Amino acid sequence: MPPRTRRNAADTRAEIRRVALELFTAKGFDATTTRDIAAALGMNQSSLYYHFTGKDEIVRSLMEERRRDVDTFLTWLEAQPRTPGLLRAAALRWLDSTTDEHVHAQRLALANLAAHQRLGSRELSVPGAFEQIIAFFAGPDPAPADVIYLRLAFNSVSSAIIAAQGLPVTPADIIAAARRTVLALTTEQQSSRAAEQQSNRAAEQQSRAAGSRQPATLTAEEQHRSAW
Repeated sequence: MPPRTRRNAADTRAEIRRVALELFTAKGFDATTTRDIAAALGMNQSSLYYHFTGKDEIVRSLMEERRRDVDTFLTWLEAQPRTPGLLRAAALRWLDSTTDEHVHAQRLALANLAAHQRLGSRELSVPGAFEQIIAFFAGPDPAPADVIYLRLAFNSVSSAIIAAQGLPVTPADIIAAARRTVLALTTEQQSSRAAEQQSNRAAEQQSRAAGSRQPATLTAEEQHRSAW
């Protein structure tokens, strides 16, 4: 038999997080023990503790990763031109960064709000950083309805998770429903963009037509100048 290849530390940590999240979602965060996680992974607890000191650190590592995702997204967003289609493009870009693990993590956060708030900090606050995205589009002194609308566009996964309660859904189902939500919510912006583009094209055509138009007759002075 060929020798069994050993997984590197990063792969092992990712597998621990994946299995832990599945158990947290199925049994609840408080009811799941590190022994449960180790058993599901086929490893002893000491091996698990080599990578994570406990359940809290597993969750914090997820929060750290997602906070980095938000910061990277904000850097991209601030470099974009303000066009009517930016809201849809941005909301879909954020949605495309959502993995199955992220869906499980959001399920965990929604089901264990107290634990999630306890484990979080100002530096790791994803909702706090997320509000910077909302402020980018909302501008100064936005109406509450506008803020709610923008939150719905960027929090479509959480909305889908809440709406899916009681249904046998997979992360792929959640993400697919979230995508349809984003597309529906941003239809108005896309229509405005299309109208603007059509208006710009019409203006360009009129400009070109005016530039190509020649006077039917020339005055004597104009005929004299044209001869030179």
